[in-house]
Amino acid sequence: MRDSYHTDTMTKSDMTPDSSDPALPPAATLTFDIEGICGLAALAGGVGQAGFYSAALGFLRTLVDAEMGVVLAYSVEQRPRYLSVQADAARHRGARETAYLDGPYALDPVYQMFQRGQADGAYAMASYVPDDFYQSEFYRCFFHNTHLIDTIDILWRIDERHSIAFCLGREEGSPPFSAAELPRVRLALPLLFAAMRRHHQLATPQPPSETDRLVHRQVQSTMDNFGASLLTKREREVVFYMLSGYSSAQTAARLHTAEGTIRNQRKSIHHKLETSSQAELFSLFIQCIPFAEPDTDIDPLARYQAPTQR
Repeated sequence: MRDSYHTDTMTKSDMTPDSSDPALPPAATLTFDIEGICGLAALAGGVGQAGFYSAALGFLRTLVDAEMGVVLAYSVEQRPRYLSVQADAARHRGARETAYLDGPYALDPVYQMFQRGQADGAYAMASYVPDDFYQSEFYRCFFHNTHLIDTIDILWRIDERHSIAFCLGREEGSPPFSAAELPRVRLALPLLFAAMRRHHQLATPQPPSETDRLVHRQVQSTMDNFGASLLTKREREVVFYMLSGYSSAQTAARLHTAEGTIRNQRKSIHHKLETSSQAELFSLFIQCIPFAEPDTDIDPLARYQAPTQR
């Protein structure tokens, strides 16, 4: 099912600022105040050290006014790992990193960009989220409940199987990022990426976690087999787009079919799964993850609903 979604080709972008880039104003330059100089010094001094990504996040937050920041390591072999979290207000409101890592990360548009092989760069949230993202359960659980309203996201690919993702977030009570802030971040990318390359040359790689590998395999198995005992293959593809925040129209365009067909398939999905809302479908999907059996085509929903398994 995931293969139908992987349509982009991975390219390694040239990180030298291009004056013809419409995202960059003519003769754009970076200027640093004392805070910026200190952030830059911390970034340079942290290369090869355990606190490097906290320093990198701190440096980026001197460029734009972001109330929160997160750095994640993405891999095709295991679930994401948090490298740095600077989100005191969100944590105070009850946000917990494990809620994301237990499976919903697969529905994160930034993680999906990584899976598609998106080129290195900085991206405005509005440029990559699906058209119904703001009505999705992923948004409600991981944006609305943490009071996030806008993000700037940075992807840097270590190799074909691993990437680093930065998220700079603006919270309720503040305006979205301005038109000038994304170009400011993009101007700093050559410096940031050079430091990251050197850091990965010097730092000792963290060994893979067997727990992270297992959870990731269960998530991938659930993505492939959720509802297989009840739904057609095409309906299971539609479920993925529903959970990810795609409208019927955008799903139809992705799957090269009619919007009316997608609407009927959505109704069929809810009928067969005995759900009546996106919230119920999202909850059912998440609850099935621990019941998935990697490397099989067994439907985790069938195991979840079996009396002996409950």
